[in-house]
Amino acid sequence: MKFTFYRAIKFAFQDFARNIWLSLVTITVLILAILSVNILVSLDAISTSVVSSAEEKVDISVFFKQDVEKETVDNFIQQTQAMSAVREVVFIPKEDALVSFKIKHKDDAKILEALDVVEKNPLHDALIIRAKDVDDYNVILSVLQLEENQEIIKEQNYTDHEIIISRVKTLSDKARSVSIALTVIFAFIAILIVYNAIRVTIYTHRDDISVMKLVGASNSFIKWPFLIEGILFSIFSTIFAFIILYVIFGAVGPYLADFLETYNFDLIRYYNDNFLFIFLSQLSAVIILNVFSSAIAVGKYLRA
Repeated sequence: MKFTFYRAIKFAFQDFARNIWLSLVTITVLILAILSVNILVSLDAISTSVVSSAEEKVDISVFFKQDVEKETVDNFIQQTQAMSAVREVVFIPKEDALVSFKIKHKDDAKILEALDVVEKNPLHDALIIRAKDVDDYNVILSVLQLEENQEIIKEQNYTDHEIIISRVKTLSDKARSVSIALTVIFAFIAILIVYNAIRVTIYTHRDDISVMKLVGASNSFIKWPFLIEGILFSIFSTIFAFIILYVIFGAVGPYLADFLETYNFDLIRYYNDNFLFIFLSQLSAVIILNVFSSAIAVGKYLRA
């Protein structure tokens, strides 16, 4: 059995080298299919990060009226914190807000001069409210609109990133659809090419196969070299695809890093952290695809 398996591997490598141009075409198409899959993986990772980052920046800023008593503000903060939709509440006293304002405009003499003229702090106590989920902001806003709350609130600003999130999701869905379509097309082409590559290999060895069948060789003995050849296509195409992928990352990495820095996401680091899972899952999928194509081609010949 061991000797038979080694012979099958030997025959597979011989056929791979003997039909080198057909092998290269097959590997090229498989590489394109794998690259298409990785475009899909990259887009999904990037869009998830962008949406998550945008959701983190969504908040409601509540500014209290100047004459509201501290106890009333404290009660409002406690009620807000108790809401199931609220994830975080940050209170910013007007004194702290004034200090931050002066630091921010330290180089603008006119603004600082205007503050001196006013003499008193023109800013208001503020409350930053962040929800557990983007959809929860409507619930929080409806509570803020209640009459008893409006009596102490001077104004409220809702940092609405829903439009950005919606656009990112829409763009991501469209790009994902294109990527899936390309992957399906290349996968279908790959199946046809692997199928025909194995059929050509079988045709070139038709006399040898006939002799093996005459001397009583089993179908599994005949099949193994072609199945192993399909596995070779898978291994080489996956390795070369990832080499090309990292070359592309190296070329566009600096530009991509600048764009994604705002969203605290590094695509190369994402691939490095998940390399084994991404590589092995794609290699397994390509092996299954090629072995399936090879098995159909060989099975059809043996039944003929």
